[in-house]
Amino acid sequence: MLERVFVITADWNPANVKGDAFWRADPTFDQYVGGFPRETDRGFVAEVNGEPVGMVWSRYFTADAPGYGFVSAGIPELGIGIVDGFRGRGIGRGLIETMIAATPGDLSLSVEDGNPAIGLYRSVGFEPVGRFGQATTMLRRAS
Repeated sequence: MLERVFVITADWNPANVKGDAFWRADPTFDQYVGGFPRETDRGFVAEVNGEPVGMVWSRYFTADAPGYGFVSAGIPELGIGIVDGFRGRGIGRGLIETMIAATPGDLSLSVEDGNPAIGLYRSVGFEPVGRFGQATTMLRRAS
């Protein structure tokens, strides 16, 4: 499921879809999903009628090999994707809230310009802290 959701996440914009084969060949794919789950990785899957429809995961990165939403080596970066046809039903919110509850510290993420999910991220406490390319790095501080 993680590999499928990574592609969904990377291809969120219908005007810029690159497809499964492109992302599987891109080094970013292995950076985000390779070897999952590592000891420090965390992930949750949402199901509807027994079928997986979305996933949220977090992974730690280093300054030498940062992710797109990298803030520091001590803060895991969140990734999330919901299968087309199931968006807008609260599944993403439920997954993010589950991840927040399971994570004792801060969380970061990256959201590309134009992605409407930024509203969801803001509503659960993520705030912009920087830019990387055409994306905003966001941070949610632990309560």
